[in-house]
Amino acid sequence: MNEKPQVAVYTRVAKAGNPVAQDLQHFQCWDWAESRGMEITQVYHSTGENDLFLDLLNDVSAGGYDAVVATEHSRYNRRAERLRALTDLARQHGIQVYTVAADDLDLASPAGTLTLEMLSGSEAAEEQAIARRQVERSWKDRS
Repeated sequence: MNEKPQVAVYTRVAKAGNPVAQDLQHFQCWDWAESRGMEITQVYHSTGENDLFLDLLNDVSAGGYDAVVATEHSRYNRRAERLRALTDLARQHGIQVYTVAADDLDLASPAGTLTLEMLSGSEAAEEQAIARRQVERSWKDRS
């Protein structure tokens, strides 16, 4: 008998009290997993500064499932180095890391690693542009 691949869902919202957004992430991941014949065996509903991210890392180390999925890479963690820690750990334990947004791209694969590097570079440039606009605005407000 062939068992379904086991998957963990990771959702995250910035502030507590936003269950609708978290439920939406959960349902999108559930649809994604179901369409690929996977069985959800663990759900992490994280709030704020990734209060369950360390739990996810520990469970990935234990190898309790075949894959993890979130709606997009920033749901795992906004800090690129922490997301890289997840994908490195997953790769070591043979666990795939997916996002609904990237469809079937395993972020722990070489192609996924390259994609994350490009995304984090793009995000860094975007953050720098935002900071530059904020500084320019503050100088205009002083005049």
